Amino acid sequence: MSFSYSGNPATSDLDWVRFTIQDTGPSYSGEPWYWHNEEINGILAGAGNKVIAAAEVLYAWARRIAHNPDFQIGRFSENWNAAAKLLNEKADELMASVAATGIGAFVGGISVSDKAARVANTDRTKAAFRRGMFDNPDAGW
Repeated sequence: MSFSYSGNPATSDLDWVRFTIQDTGPSYSGEPWYWHNEEINGILAGAGNKVIAAAEVLYAWARRIAHNPDFQIGRFSENWNAAAKLLNEKADELMASVAATGIGAFVGGISVSDKAARVANTDRTKAAFRRGMFDNPDAGW
C-alpha cells in the first residue's frame, strides 16, 4: 500500500480527492494518512467522477469512525458520532454540487422534434410498445 500527495490538486484526480477530503498526509497537514492510494484509486475507478469519488470516500470514512465509542476522560473527550455526522454532511454537500452541475440521466424523446428524429432514424430498432396497445387485449397481438 502506498501514500502520495504532490501538493497540487490539479496534478491528478487522486491528488484532487486527497485535497478535497484533506487527507494530505504528514508533510502537508501534519496528520497521518488515512486512505491508501489504492483505495482512493479504486473508488475513482468505480465512481467515474472525482467529486463523486471524494463523497464516497467521506461516506466510507464516516462509516469507519462511527464504530468508535464516544468517551470522556477528565477534560479530554472524543465524540466520534459528531465527527461521523460532519463527514456525512460534507459528503452530502459534494453530492449536491454534482446534482447542481447537471450530471445525471438524459431524458429524450419528449419534444415533438425529438420524437420525429427517433422515428426518422433507420438505425434504431422498432419500439416494442406503442400507445394504446393494451386497450383491446383480445385483438390478438
